[in-house]
Amino acid sequence: MSNTAIVLGATGAIGTQLVTQLTQRNDVAHVILIARRELNLQGYFPEAINSKIQSHIVDFEQLEQLEQQAAALIPSGSVAFVALGTTKKQAGSEEAFRRIDHGLVLAFARTCKSAGVSKLGVVTAHGANVSSAAFYNRVKGEVERDIQALALPCVFFARPSLLLGRPDDGRLIEKVASTLLAPASSFLPKSVRPISTARVAAAMIDEGFDTGSKPSSFVLSNAQMHER
Repeated sequence: MSNTAIVLGATGAIGTQLVTQLTQRNDVAHVILIARRELNLQGYFPEAINSKIQSHIVDFEQLEQLEQQAAALIPSGSVAFVALGTTKKQAGSEEAFRRIDHGLVLAFARTCKSAGVSKLGVVTAHGANVSSAAFYNRVKGEVERDIQALALPCVFFARPSLLLGRPDDGRLIEKVASTLLAPASSFLPKSVRPISTARVAAAMIDEGFDTGSKPSSFVLSNAQMHER
């Protein structure tokens, strides 16, 4: 397996943990970030080994250009991770949200296939389902479905429940919920128990670099991430 990891969505709550923890692994020599702007590595990843990080800027506004630009930056056999995501409020509309959480993620997955990535891990959500009445969960289910249709060598979907350790990014309902639930979280079933961003990242990395036999597509549930 390659000693190179690729991260899309590196500056998000889970993305920063992915980057930091990846650089701290002895078996990872290079961490390539696909970003839309220049990044202050020390500011975003103060505990990372920044000498391992290579950050490349691509145009997220043009999906075709994203695929063309990113494909040239991804070595064959790499392990890739997607932690890109927003909210309808941050995006401004359902259409804009779908373009990011579905369009960009799917475009990157296509890029990973053409580049010959060995394994792809994608953060979706607990409750992701194409038939969900909730718009957010429905879109997450649709992106899982559409990535599966690409027939990558191996792809897994991390479905975390309520995230702990998320910075204040305007998600008021989640912030209040995590504050209220955190003290009692150990009493909740692992399937829905709030989970730290660090634990999600650690479980994804373990899965990404696990050399054991795996199906071509599978889910990394909230309970499984708690148990790893």
